[in-house]
Amino acid sequence: MQSIRFDDGYKEFMINDDPNRVIRFNPADYGIIERFNQARKDIISEIDKLQKDIDINPDGSPNVPEDEMEEAAEMLSKTRRLICDKVDYIFGSPVSEAVFGSQSPLSSVKGIPLFERFIRAAQPYIEEEVKKEQQASMKRVEKYTKQVK
Repeated sequence: MQSIRFDDGYKEFMINDDPNRVIRFNPADYGIIERFNQARKDIISEIDKLQKDIDINPDGSPNVPEDEMEEAAEMLSKTRRLICDKVDYIFGSPVSEAVFGSQSPLSSVKGIPLFERFIRAAQPYIEEEVKKEQQASMKRVEKYTKQVK
């Protein structure tokens, strides 16, 4: 089979310097910011609903009476899947497994959920790459618009 080769902008990133946890995405994809904003709204909405119904321990487990454990565990599982799906949606590829490993993205590290820590770490890099790409694009456009003037 033949292949068409071109630079699609994808880059690989190790998670916390672990070579077994690698994600691949295009950090300069203009759509990533739009997807990020939509996913953030969806996640916040789901977390708000969850927190109204159950108390969550720092390890991401439910803090409920024994007779409510099954229902609470199902709600946490649903929320965990939603967060992983939304993180994968943001990056346009299945990154959540490498990012979170076997931990729940709801697990708290120093009071901040794991998924939020990841987003906070990735967001500035993405914003910088999008900004660089916009500047490079403007330079290219200016080259052609100067010819027209």
